[in-house]
Amino acid sequence: MASSPTCLLEGFKENWCGELVEYDAGAAKDVAVWRKAERQRLIEFRQAMSNDERQEHGAIVCARLFDLIKPNADHVISAYWPFKGELDLRPFMEEAIGAGATIVLPVVEIRAAPLAFRRWTPEAKMERGIWNILQPIDPKVFHPNVVIAPLVGFDEQGYRLGHGGGYYDRTLATFDVQPFKIGVGFKEQRLETIYPQPHDVPMDAILHSSDLLNLNK
Repeated sequence: MASSPTCLLEGFKENWCGELVEYDAGAAKDVAVWRKAERQRLIEFRQAMSNDERQEHGAIVCARLFDLIKPNADHVISAYWPFKGELDLRPFMEEAIGAGATIVLPVVEIRAAPLAFRRWTPEAKMERGIWNILQPIDPKVFHPNVVIAPLVGFDEQGYRLGHGGGYYDRTLATFDVQPFKIGVGFKEQRLETIYPQPHDVPMDAILHSSDLLNLNK
């Protein structure tokens, strides 16, 4: 299992995969400050949308997700439970299950550790987890081959700005075979760059209600 990044040599740092990459500590601090401000701005934008607007965007994204993935019995798809104005993917999740796919949700079992993935169905028993987000109670874990990650922000290189905990990046770095990674959100969350750092893992596709950026063609 990959360890957390640790400064080893001046000007270099170990990323989630254990690789030494060039690293500027001063620039990284500036990026962290900038990202914190952008997260707040973009989350406030998302939460200010009306429920009707959010549902309209969600319906389009759910339909496009189904067309992009074409779920079947070979798919184990990690989705998410909506949080702080994120798109609600439950219609897609139910449709994917109907097509034979297995839907799992990411669960924080240990803080600052890789996520676990537990199976979800509309009948699944749920409990409150970290940040009070609902998660399946059944402890059996799965290994997804498709990961759908919510976006706080994104750029056209496929890099994703999340809530800042590093859970998706940390988790994806542990996969021997990378899943197909899809970021979903709103077009207004697009940034010129998120100033990617050594630990950032790019998505293969970015999907919102107005466009699909497929970087894995």
